[in-house]
Amino acid sequence: MFVQRACTLARVHCRILQGCYLQSVKTCYTYAKAPYKTRPYSLSQQSVLLPGKERIRSSVLLDDPTVLVSEIPGSPDVQTVFDCLRHGLEVSGDGPCIGVKNSSTGQYEWTSYSEVIAKAQRIGCGLLHVGMKPRNDTFVGIFAVNKQEFMLTLFACAAYSMVSVPLYTSIGLQSILYIIDQASLPLVVVNDTDNTLKILQNIKQLPSLQSLVIMDPITPQIEQMAKERNIQVLEFSELENLGRNSLTDLVLPKPDDLFCIPYTSGTTGTPKGVMLTHNNVIACIGSLKMGYGESGTYGGSIMSYLPPAHIYEIMNEVASLYYARRIAFYNGDIRKLMDEVKILKPTILTLVPRIMNAIYARVMEKVEGNALKSFLLRAALARKEKLLKRGKMTTQTIWDKLVLKEFQEALGGRTHMIFCTSAPISADVMTFFRRASGAYVFEVYGQTESLAAVMTLPLEYGGGFTGGPLPCNFVKLVDVPEMGYFSKDDFGEVCIKGANVFKGYFNNEKATQESIVDGWQHTGDIGMWLPNGSLKIIDRKKHLFKLSQGEYIAPEKIEAVYSNSKLVLQILVEGNPDQNYIVALVVPEPENLKSWLKTKGYKDSDDITQLLSNKEVRKNFLLELRKIGSLKDLISLEQAKNLAFLSEPFSVENDLMSPTLKVRRGQARKHYENLILSLYNEGPLL
Repeated sequence: MFVQRACTLARVHCRILQGCYLQSVKTCYTYAKAPYKTRPYSLSQQSVLLPGKERIRSSVLLDDPTVLVSEIPGSPDVQTVFDCLRHGLEVSGDGPCIGVKNSSTGQYEWTSYSEVIAKAQRIGCGLLHVGMKPRNDTFVGIFAVNKQEFMLTLFACAAYSMVSVPLYTSIGLQSILYIIDQASLPLVVVNDTDNTLKILQNIKQLPSLQSLVIMDPITPQIEQMAKERNIQVLEFSELENLGRNSLTDLVLPKPDDLFCIPYTSGTTGTPKGVMLTHNNVIACIGSLKMGYGESGTYGGSIMSYLPPAHIYEIMNEVASLYYARRIAFYNGDIRKLMDEVKILKPTILTLVPRIMNAIYARVMEKVEGNALKSFLLRAALARKEKLLKRGKMTTQTIWDKLVLKEFQEALGGRTHMIFCTSAPISADVMTFFRRASGAYVFEVYGQTESLAAVMTLPLEYGGGFTGGPLPCNFVKLVDVPEMGYFSKDDFGEVCIKGANVFKGYFNNEKATQESIVDGWQHTGDIGMWLPNGSLKIIDRKKHLFKLSQGEYIAPEKIEAVYSNSKLVLQILVEGNPDQNYIVALVVPEPENLKSWLKTKGYKDSDDITQLLSNKEVRKNFLLELRKIGSLKDLISLEQAKNLAFLSEPFSVENDLMSPTLKVRRGQARKHYENLILSLYNEGPLL
């Protein structure tokens, strides 16, 4: 029966792609509540420009571009996040759901969909047993790394109308304390002893906190501190057992109820709680389903490794459960991630630019200096691009078997779809993955406040843009006159309106009013529409800086270009309104730097620290960056004229990166203020 159900859903999904475009355009914008058709599309037209002065754009996938998606096509009964889990149970025929690797055998051991649902119910009832109420004003914090207990707690809350508040373990203690207090959390689920102690040691700052549930065994020290502070502590397994002995019926939320409140990672200031409803998530999954097209198959597997408090990872898990996939949790060591990928052989890969850049760099290093290997790789990629242009996705060509097989096996060997989001990625890296992987590669643009809002189409073979609007939202660009951007020229701040846009910031009406204006979420990102109707993100509005000539500079664009150099591990571009040029702070790639220094006549025995402060070395390094900048069409003002090397990488630990691995520009600028000033005092190297 379940197989028959899955086949029926697959046939329905295929029919969704066969609709015809209605020529009439309505004057009011509404949300569709019935099954949808999807009109034929072309990669040369990736969005629909609606009539009107606002120059609003809509998805090419909609039958009527003025009628947005608010539910999942073919699954009208899936109204909440917990419904996605139950849908996965039905479609999979109670197949494997959650996998954790056995440290002894090295193989994944799987928990079935029905058992995951039972566990979520027991954990939810355990929360009720210790005093939580099955209401939408009950908030539960989850302060943990990526592991199955995090996901189980997320769905336990969803089963009983409670609201989860996911917390990054790497966001910093003061931010954690701020969030617990600001959200008035009565209970927090914690992953280990260290984090539990941090909370208990600062309990005076947390008047709302009453209980801690700990995934690790409770130590005598924790037990004693909790007793002294009148805080209830119990182990996660004990919580589940309490629920086992006091099971009650599910209390499912309404679609418009809150699902979770993830907090922004705070790259520009104090973290803000983003109120997301079940309908926000469901509308987004419905749009993604339409965006996948025929590539969106049911079943398969995915590796869960990203920070679980990141909305990208939460969406990965919820959507995967809807699609009846297996979710494997990695062992916690990011350095061994690709080794685990080879064991799991996932069909879905969710990547971030940092990982894709590293994989791409390793491939390029292997062919560099070898004329035959370079020729074969170029020939293979050219042939695969021709196939993509003809609508053919395959890993079975002679080029796949002879040239690209090693790369494809490094991705697991069975990859069907790859997703990338969270930060800009270079066109070179994206086009390489699209041609070489033999998988559908989607680039997704969104924010915590709007989940996924823009996505590239299946069979895309290019790069350097994020695609068109998803069917759940409209997108428009708003004038930023002080920076010279005007929507009539297809430039401006990206604004989003649709069923995926958040309700507002928790207990922060001022920030909400600044972000949502007349129903439009102002992202703070600067974008431009390309001739093919695709959106390209230029930079963050707040990151732009002005030089003395009055010209605005987009630092992230330049950093993305310079990061193509194999000599660069990390880079920060900065400027000053009193100066007429920009400077760069570079963390060099150690091994490649050594090889490069040898080509310049330096020896292994030379003091690397002294070399990196040597003016001639810095000048030659800057020349390497400027060569790449010229190849990528950076204008003169966008080319750095001085640089300094950094001995310490940007990291979450030194507070120079957010938990989502984005540089905290304000923090970095302040931290290196004197160094930047010294570069300007020195003057241009070139």
